[in-house]
Amino acid sequence: MGLLDSLTGQIAGQVAKQVLGGSGDNKLALSLLSSLFAQGGGVSGIFQKLQAGGLADALASWIGNGKNETVTPNALAGALGSDLLSKVAGLSGVNNDEASGVLAQYLPEMINKITPNGLAAEAEGFDLSDGFDMKDITALASKFLK
Repeated sequence: MGLLDSLTGQIAGQVAKQVLGGSGDNKLALSLLSSLFAQGGGVSGIFQKLQAGGLADALASWIGNGKNETVTPNALAGALGSDLLSKVAGLSGVNNDEASGVLAQYLPEMINKITPNGLAAEAEGFDLSDGFDMKDITALASKFLK
């Protein structure tokens, strides 16, 4: 691993800790979220899957300015589909149950953070179809630190 990769990983870990909060494993959460957006067609692809999978109301709450609706790991797994969840879990080195549990904890807050003014269109500024890169980390950090 080169120096740039190491620095990027450290910065990503700190951003994840600040943005995602929680007491869980932020590096695992960042890995799962990155893989989810990369494998799931970016922000719009994930939004479509959540809506089609019966989580439209939950998604609307995550985008909106009110309280984020919680989602169970099983409901999220059902909305994402077993193929996508298996890919994401495999890329992060965990099983489907662990992946859906971590994603159920962190995905609502991640979507909330990339839509700070309650507009789904704000999330399109993140090109997450290739996972997180420094541009996305910087954009996310700037939204959080405002």
